[in-house]
Amino acid sequence: MRIVEVEAIPVSIPLQRPLKMAVATVRVRTCLVVRIRTDDGVEGVGESVLARYFSGESHASAVDFVNTARDALIGMNPANLQQIRHLMQRIAVFNHGARAAVEMALHDVVAKAAGVPLYQWFGGSARDAVPTIWHVSGGTPHSMAEEAAKAAADGFPLVKVKVGGDVEHNIEATHLVREAIGPDVMLLPDANQGWDVGTALRYLRAIADTRPGFVEQPLPRWDLMGMATLTAQSPVIVAGDEGVFDAHELQTHLRANACGAAVAKFMKAAGPLGVLELFAVADAAGIGVHLAGMAGQTSIGAAHAAHLAKAVPNLVFGTGISPHYITDDIVTERFRPIEGHLYPSDKPGAGVEIDEDKLSYYRADP
Repeated sequence: MRIVEVEAIPVSIPLQRPLKMAVATVRVRTCLVVRIRTDDGVEGVGESVLARYFSGESHASAVDFVNTARDALIGMNPANLQQIRHLMQRIAVFNHGARAAVEMALHDVVAKAAGVPLYQWFGGSARDAVPTIWHVSGGTPHSMAEEAAKAAADGFPLVKVKVGGDVEHNIEATHLVREAIGPDVMLLPDANQGWDVGTALRYLRAIADTRPGFVEQPLPRWDLMGMATLTAQSPVIVAGDEGVFDAHELQTHLRANACGAAVAKFMKAAGPLGVLELFAVADAAGIGVHLAGMAGQTSIGAAHAAHLAKAVPNLVFGTGISPHYITDDIVTERFRPIEGHLYPSDKPGAGVEIDEDKLSYYRADP
């Protein structure tokens, strides 16, 4: 089996409503779809969100990377996943999302060729269903609490509340959201690098009685020493996200005692192999992992992440796999949560198929 075609397809799909964060407000989700075909007719697909505010990638840069890598990939055995991963690292540094989409498509190919669903390829089922999240952002503290209460009533076992702005507003919102969702739903505030050390400590101490699972990336990604200060002084767990792209950065944070939990994403770790490496470091350190997605990812990326989430044992903080925020999708059958849980397909591979008409409709200029 050899790779004969590698195709990069940029898409843009509107969100159901704006996602407001400390670093950006997102109204349209930009993604890269990668399709790989082999000489024996197997086709695999992968997808990654591209976010300039998060990883620096754009449609143009991601398509350029895949087109650059294509000549090297043609003729290779897609089952040589580690070899191809190292090859892509040599072709260009960074480009994590574009590399992730390629690596996901390769996994889809090899699992289909083996006739197994991806979760079996990743080691088999560790759970029957994958718990996922509802994001609450923007609005007043009371409107955020109302939205969170509906999510909890709909069965979502995790609620993420976007903070990182006005700290007093954020404290009030966090308390009201906890009251609205009750004691059994996991609360995960996410500051998206929105504070300095003093402001972050004010928030962390003020919301400790809401018992969050963790508070995500309160400080800028570069402030490793600040994260260490928070980890030492915070009454709640501090998690690294934007500052922890891969296993190497998690190791650095752990050596500096700069986090007590990690947020993993395919688009950060450059694909499922990188996510598994991060899980291995977290497992060895005895810290929990939240396998996140990006609000507005397509069903392709969501299905890939859910298969891995079904297989890994360390899912202490659930997942943030989030295909339920886009207005439409590019697959024949949308992959969405049922009562807050995802159920990966038992079909070979990721279990999703591209809708060619939708793909054409949402295709964007790079």
